[in-house]
Amino acid sequence: MAVRYRVVFRFSPDSLTWLVERGDEVLSRWCRRHDAVREAARCAREGAPSTLTVERVDGTVQQRRRYPRPRSADDG
Repeated sequence: MAVRYRVVFRFSPDSLTWLVERGDEVLSRWCRRHDAVREAARCAREGAPSTLTVERVDGTVQQRRRYPRPRSADDG
């Protein structure tokens, strides 16, 4: 079964925060979305097979990635 990672936005009284989550566990907090996505991708690659879901600020899904990523015919 694939491990599920997520990058989600949370508002708290003291900050606006992007969270990297594995299941219900918060692994890390980031001020910048880009940094959160990079860390979540690293965790997902190390925990493969896994799925990474990246959400927008409004909670809708922006993208899903699966690890290991499928190889294309051009990868040789």
